[in-house]
Amino acid sequence: MSKELNSERKSTHCICDALFELKILQDLLQNSQTKFFGSLLAKIVGTDTIPFLLVTQKGDLLSLHSVMEGIETNYFRIESVDLENCSATLSLLRPLDIEGNLTTSPCDVVRLEKTSICKVVDVTCICAIQPLDTEMLKRKIIIEPKW
Repeated sequence: MSKELNSERKSTHCICDALFELKILQDLLQNSQTKFFGSLLAKIVGTDTIPFLLVTQKGDLLSLHSVMEGIETNYFRIESVDLENCSATLSLLRPLDIEGNLTTSPCDVVRLEKTSICKVVDVTCICAIQPLDTEMLKRKIIIEPKW
């Protein structure tokens, strides 16, 4: 692919650029150290992950799964972005309901849990990205006794 065509492809697909920017922000959370305050930013936010959803060109949420782990999810963490090929490596976030069980219903998700499962996605088939509240990663699920 010629450099002109490749740069045209990159400039017309801003989702790849948006994921790259999200990766920079996420790395800032994870690696931000200062002389006087150490990793205060990561402590304030309470996590090293910015969770997000991706919307396909059909208008559906992108869903990825791992048969080995028995997980299907619409929630992701950015691991790396290949601007040259407009692809991204995403790790799957496990969606949990109020009881701590895996759920596929967006209405039931109260907490997200990081996994080591990674998938490479062609970002040219994505039309929107929706970052989510980082609170979903550090929320504690507490079930009080009924009596």
